[in-house]
Order: sequence, then C-alpha cells, then structure tokens
Amino acid sequence: MITELHVRRDDLGVIAAIDRSAVIEDGEALFRIERFALTANNMTYAAHGVDMGYWGFFPAPAGFGIVPVWGFAVVAESRAEGVAVGERFYGYWPMASHAVLLPGKVSARGFSDVGAHRLALPPVYNNYVPASDAYGPETVQALFRPLYTTSFVLDVMLADSLAQTLVLTSASSKTALGLAQAAKGRQRVIGLTSAANRAFVEATGYYDNVVEYSDVADLAGDGPVALVDFSGNGAVRHAVHVALGERLIESHVVGDTHWDMANSNDLPGVAAKMFFAPTVIVERVKEWGPAGFEARLAAAWGRFIASTGWVEIIEADGAEAVAGHWRGLAAGRIDPAEGLVLTV
Repeated sequence: MITELHVRRDDLGVIAAIDRSAVIEDGEALFRIERFALTANNMTYAAHGVDMGYWGFFPAPAGFGIVPVWGFAVVAESRAEGVAVGERFYGYWPMASHAVLLPGKVSARGFSDVGAHRLALPPVYNNYVPASDAYGPETVQALFRPLYTTSFVLDVMLADSLAQTLVLTSASSKTALGLAQAAKGRQRVIGLTSAANRAFVEATGYYDNVVEYSDVADLAGDGPVALVDFSGNGAVRHAVHVALGERLIESHVVGDTHWDMANSNDLPGVAAKMFFAPTVIVERVKEWGPAGFEARLAAAWGRFIASTGWVEIIEADGAEAVAGHWRGLAAGRIDPAEGLVLTV
C-alpha cells in the first residue's frame, strides 16, 4: 500500500491522505521515501502545477495534485536492471510514503525516470543520484540542496547584470537567503519582508538592508536595480515597480510564497519575467561543462552551508503530521528559522 497526500488544485490548503495499492511491473522499482523537505518552494510547485507542469510528475485524480518534494528514498522492491533493493537515492519524489519509478539510463551516477508521462518534462527533475554525505547531513541536503541550486543559478545570472542593487521579496525564504548570501559584497542586497520576520532576516546577516512590505515606497538609493520576486504577491511587485521607477532595469519572478494573492504583469516600467532554473542550468552546463558546473555549485554550496547556523531542523513523520505542516505552509504559518524535514 502507498499513502499519497492529494491537494485540491483550486484550493491548495485542502489536503487529504489517500491509500492505494501498487503493482510493480517489469522494469519498475518501488521506492520507500525516507525523508523530504517541505518549504515555500513546494508551494510554488503547487501554485504553478498547471502552467509549468508540476502536477504532471506524479499523476493524481482529476481536480487534485500530488506536490513534488526533494529528499531521499530507498529501493524497497526492484524489477529494474541495475537498481538493487537497499540502494538509496536523492531526488524528486511525490509527497507520499512510496513511489513507483521506471529507471532508465542506469549508471554509477544514478538513473533517470523514463516513464512516458515524464518524458516531456524538464530532465533536471527526472534524475536520481546515489545518496552521499558529501553534501553534509541528509536533513540539511533535503532542506537546502534543491533550493540552493536555484539560488546559485540566480546568482550566476545576476552577476552579469548591470544592476548595482538587488531587491529580494520574501526575504526570509530559503532560496532568497541563499541568493542574498552569495550576492552580498558584489551588489547591494535589500530584503523585503513582513514585520513579523524582520528580526530573523536581519539576524542572518545576509542583507545590507531590510525593509518591511509596508515601507516599500521608501526604497531609495542611486543606480540601477534588479527585483527578484520570491513572493508572488502582485501588489508588492507593483509597489516596487512604482517606487523604483526607471531605476528598475530587471524584474524576475521566481516563486509564489504568497500563492493566494492576485498576480498581474500589468506593471509600470520594465516587464516582469518568469525565472525558470532548469533553463539557466542547461545554458551554464553547456558553457562550463557538467564538471565545471558541479565544481562551481559545490564551492558555493559549501560557503552557504557554513553560514546556516540560524536554522533549526524540525522532523516529523506520519501522513497527518505532514498534512498539518502543509496546511500551515499554505496559511503562511511557517517559522522561517525552522526547516521541516518530514516522512509520510
């Protein structure tokens, strides 16, 4: 039996645990999902489940979706050549107790899920690699590894920008924190956050200045600015565009931590562009080669992880516990100083 958590596509705060039986066919393998992280990034997956295809990775009944998560799983049963029971892998899993995959391109570096429903989806999400402690404790990996890859490629892209200042919304989100840590010292970094999270954001030391959302109109300074919007709050985005005027030369939309707020691209000034990490990754791998990309990412990862003494990892298991944390995330009740690592 597999326990899956199904989310209502039209009301992301509604979640239910559903049990189903699974039969493992020739070429397939059953994975028991041991631990995964739950962050604002997963809310972005749900908010863009249709337009960016995230609901397509793990099909669910009509009207519902299974939220993808990053973490670790062990092979519980295998009818796939080259994939042995007991092997452990890091990758992209459903919010569930188990997953059935169709491993292909199997090598010492891992495998790809070559299921027909995933072939048209971005390949970066279909790759599974052997579990390793080279990236630190698995709880830390589950929590930061996928998020920091986005932080890293954002930083790489913005390093070529003419912007002298970066303004990051949802400054307490882990992807924003990763970008702020990487960019500080090269560009001035301003974090936008709620009054409740201001003290936490300031305490990380990653930002040159922290501004509350209510004070967006007070954004001041000289020189060109790039906005990196992790919040998805259309009203905040509009306010930043108005406040910065012609100084705003780039506007990047990365996430939807405020998934329930109205969005609009009817903005003054520069057009907002959706940032899609897999596209930038492919471009940089082509430029640097796979080994060059991995070396740069590993070095940046090491610097960031060494600075993350501010996070408290919270572990919980069971479908009801996971569902409760998801409802809290959907309602915006997650403490930014905590990192959720869960098991269904």
